[in-house]
Amino acid sequence: MKNLKYIFFSLFTLAFASQVRAQQVNTLYFMNSVAQSMKYNPAKQSEAKFTLAFPALNNSLHVYNQFNFNDVYMERNDSTILDVNGFLDKLDPENTQLSSVATEIIGAYYQKDKWGVNLSVNYQVIEHLTYSEGLFRPLLTGTGQDEYLGVKHDISTIADVYGFYDISLGGNYRINDKLVVGATLKFLFGTHQLNGQINGFVLQEDNAAMNLSFGGDIAMRSRGLGEIVDEEGNLDVDLENDEFTKSFSSLSNTGFAIDLGAVYQFNDELTFEASVRNLGAIKWKDNSNNYVAPLDNISYSGVDIIELFNGNVDDSFPSISDSVIFENTDTLSVESTSTLPTIVNLATTYEVWKHTTAGVLFSQMFYKGDYYPSLTLSLDKQFGRFFGLGLSYTADKSSYANLGALVSFGFPGFQLYVVSDNILTAGFQWDQAKTANVRFGLNLPFGKVYKDDKMPNSLKRRLRN
Repeated sequence: MKNLKYIFFSLFTLAFASQVRAQQVNTLYFMNSVAQSMKYNPAKQSEAKFTLAFPALNNSLHVYNQFNFNDVYMERNDSTILDVNGFLDKLDPENTQLSSVATEIIGAYYQKDKWGVNLSVNYQVIEHLTYSEGLFRPLLTGTGQDEYLGVKHDISTIADVYGFYDISLGGNYRINDKLVVGATLKFLFGTHQLNGQINGFVLQEDNAAMNLSFGGDIAMRSRGLGEIVDEEGNLDVDLENDEFTKSFSSLSNTGFAIDLGAVYQFNDELTFEASVRNLGAIKWKDNSNNYVAPLDNISYSGVDIIELFNGNVDDSFPSISDSVIFENTDTLSVESTSTLPTIVNLATTYEVWKHTTAGVLFSQMFYKGDYYPSLTLSLDKQFGRFFGLGLSYTADKSSYANLGALVSFGFPGFQLYVVSDNILTAGFQWDQAKTANVRFGLNLPFGKVYKDDKMPNSLKRRLRN
């Protein structure tokens, strides 16, 4: 019984609290004074001769909630409670989730007149969840609903989480005064993987008891986590075991990806830019631990939603009979492949007046059959070489009201930057915000543009005080 409680509670928490979209903070694309903008288009040229990304202090987090606070909470008797109907009304027949968190462990960027090179070591975790509406609606509404009597509801769910190193070697080359092309080669090393799949249904029987019964099974596969099931068949993930630690140095699960980009300087003010990111995958070769648990003998008669909301998992499921017991199995394939989310960026920038640039970015992400488009408008102002400020507006398929900002400041040899697509919306109207993302970091930039450097006039003007 404990396994089913915590599986359902974990899926509920993921779906409600961290349903996440994109892998990039779009506003960073226009932040030319920050070397990390080259990650979004390898043809971009750094504004400093040499930049060192301070170890482990360049991080990004991307969070999109399908629901805002007001959608799923309501006030009753001076208390804030979960609005079950509000939550269920926001569900689609099939729902997907994609999230990521990444850190640049260390990076170095060098820019010359006609060419530039960069090398960075990154670590990233990607999580993807696909679940059906039937996973939550019959369980949260409980028994006694006429529309559910005698009807099987699909509860198919696939959850996949994996972590990997990304060693990137990139470069850009100026073909002529107007065109710059670039590419980044990524050598990938998978460290940990956890995959879970529910193949089954829930049925509210058309009888006097009107109880819910389940059919199907839960299959799980893990790599780099050690044994995640104890001797009694219960889930028991221990992140302090030796195998979890040793997997960070594993080189068995290898992969490759490439980024491509181009920047065309139409004139001194106008540029057209394009890039495609993450064309590649990781092949997992380490032996996996595989488990299966049948659902056939489980019956269920409702959830105490108040106890679930308060985090009291043991008191939330008063009428679950029998148990979900995991057993070792060899039915799952030992080898598997994780394809990276592919991103296509199309952008244009225009220097409105001296040191002030307006930009438009249309970004599209493709992952496991899902499509995530977004459009960002940006206006930034460079105050000398060491301070930049900007505002942005982003619309995606879940929200049309995201106001973001970018800021970079420092002094010779030091740069701190913070950028977000919706920090203003989330900050002033947090109860209505559906998205929240941020990227921040510390760089050590050195060098200046020499007189004989062949750089475009627009870039020279940005650097000239």
